[in-house]
Amino acid sequence: MRILVTVKPKMYRETLALALHEHRPDAEVMIASADSLDGQVRDFAPDLLVRNDNDGLSPEDFVGIACRIEVLFSDGMDVRVNLDGRVREIKDMGVADLLAVLDEVEEFISTEPVD
Repeated sequence: MRILVTVKPKMYRETLALALHEHRPDAEVMIASADSLDGQVRDFAPDLLVRNDNDGLSPEDFVGIACRIEVLFSDGMDVRVNLDGRVREIKDMGVADLLAVLDEVEEFISTEPVD
């Protein structure tokens, strides 16, 4: 699984990447700021994008990424999970919630038809 993390601030991005690496050592995790992507989304071809909902990215920036976790602009870690068009919100997401979403993404990509 390939995961792109663009959450800001940088410390959150790096902390998420460390947690992902610790709990999913086989996953390829790339971190980048949303304003410096310049084609990295296309080149890396992530299965999951973890981003802020107010990062200025447009829907065209993540075409082809069926799974997204969007950190909502609030005082907490409320998120919107979009798994191939099925959307739900999780209040105050923790690591256990993140890992549960990763399990769903892994199941989704393992059953996705190959082009």
